[in-house]
Amino acid sequence: MFTAAKLIETAQEAPHGGLLDRLQRHLLRLPTVPVAAHTQAAFEALQRELGPSPGALIFDSGCGTGESTRNLAERHPEAWVVGVDKSADRLGRLRAALPANVRLVRAELGDFWRCAVAAGWRLNAHYLPYPNPWPKARHYKRRWPAHPAFPWLLGLGGDLEVRSNWRLYLEEWHIVLESLGVASTLSPIAPALEAPLSPFEAKYLASGHGCYALRAELGSGGIPAPSWSAYQARCEAPEAFSRPALMALLAALPAETSQRSALEAALTLPSLRKPEGHRGAAASDFFPCDLAPGEWEALRETLEQVLEQRAEGGDDPALTLALRALRSR
Repeated sequence: MFTAAKLIETAQEAPHGGLLDRLQRHLLRLPTVPVAAHTQAAFEALQRELGPSPGALIFDSGCGTGESTRNLAERHPEAWVVGVDKSADRLGRLRAALPANVRLVRAELGDFWRCAVAAGWRLNAHYLPYPNPWPKARHYKRRWPAHPAFPWLLGLGGDLEVRSNWRLYLEEWHIVLESLGVASTLSPIAPALEAPLSPFEAKYLASGHGCYALRAELGSGGIPAPSWSAYQARCEAPEAFSRPALMALLAALPAETSQRSALEAALTLPSLRKPEGHRGAAASDFFPCDLAPGEWEALRETLEQVLEQRAEGGDDPALTLALRALRSR
């Protein structure tokens, strides 16, 4: 018997507007922090047991007590089914014997996916049964479509299935996958046609909630290239400067500096255009500035001389920003 589940409480009424921005940021800069030691050890132990190429492989990510892992293993006896959850307590609650093709692993999900991608593992299928993570609007970055680990999930490939009683959460998945050219379907789960996958799902269905499944084919995996790479390259080119950097240069330079006219002219030019999916308006705040390489060097020397002259007068934020912008080129 279940205690009736409460409806989801959230002020968010539509998919979050920052999703595609977060996705592209994470694709541009994949996580470089070390993998959690306990997750690395757990993955290596599993890899020793299953071998470097484990064959048909299914992940049940966020498996909780492992009941969903058991159900998946019974549906897919031909595959290894690996249930992953960060909670040792939840994983320890399942008392009955598991099918021989099940392995339960305590690990941080994002780190575990990263280890699997690095090992060259590719999935036949990937299930995420946890129904309503982080429903508060301010926590959207913690949901998987906006999470730094999302590129690793994409890299694992396979047939993806995410199940939830919060349709909005699955709509966010749909938007993010669509931006990458991955088609997905979102449909209600019909309890008359299929048994609940997880205890959560059973509880919500018993409480009269609608439950839904998003399905997509991620294929052979691989982390997508960011669509902002060309834009990033333009913004980081030696001749491109942000408006604040140009304004700081003009504020810090002596009036007679020969390069002033070129810097002033740059601010009147059309700014660089953002790629589709970037937050905010289409126009960026970066401008091309046409100076010869020798002139940039002369400009930096002029600013360093100004810095020496003002050394006793305290910090000058405009001068500091201007020098940082030039030295980064």
